[in-house]
Amino acid sequence: MTKQLFFSGMIAVFGAAFLMTSCADTPAERREDANEAMKDAKQNVKEAQQDVKDASKEAAEALRMERDEMAAKMNKQSQEIDTKLTEMDMKMAKASAKEKARWQERRKQLVMERDELNADMKRVGEDMKDSWSTFKSDVARKMDKISEDLKADK
Repeated sequence: MTKQLFFSGMIAVFGAAFLMTSCADTPAERREDANEAMKDAKQNVKEAQQDVKDASKEAAEALRMERDEMAAKMNKQSQEIDTKLTEMDMKMAKASAKEKARWQERRKQLVMERDELNADMKRVGEDMKDSWSTFKSDVARKMDKISEDLKADK
């Protein structure tokens, strides 16, 4: 008896499910559902495109800010080198021949470092999407070296 009730219940459930789904699947309703799904998909694509545009703008702005910050640091360091060169010129005016030769060699080195830094400063504005991180780390390393060199009064 329980088996018969179980099977009768199952048949009733499946029958109701069949009737409910078969009634809702007219061709017009399926077309309407498909059109609605297509509208949703188009809206999702538009939103995704806007998200990509926004992300691209944010990345470009972040890169521009990073470049501006780096250019400012490089400019400051170039000015520090110029200040040091002026100090050296004053020392050389009063120095003995031996000291003057040492200061002239040191001056040449600083001028070379400043010229490299200025060349790098010109490259900061270039479009370096692929090599920006390499360029940035190379310049940072050079600037650290120059800072240490400026601190050490050879």
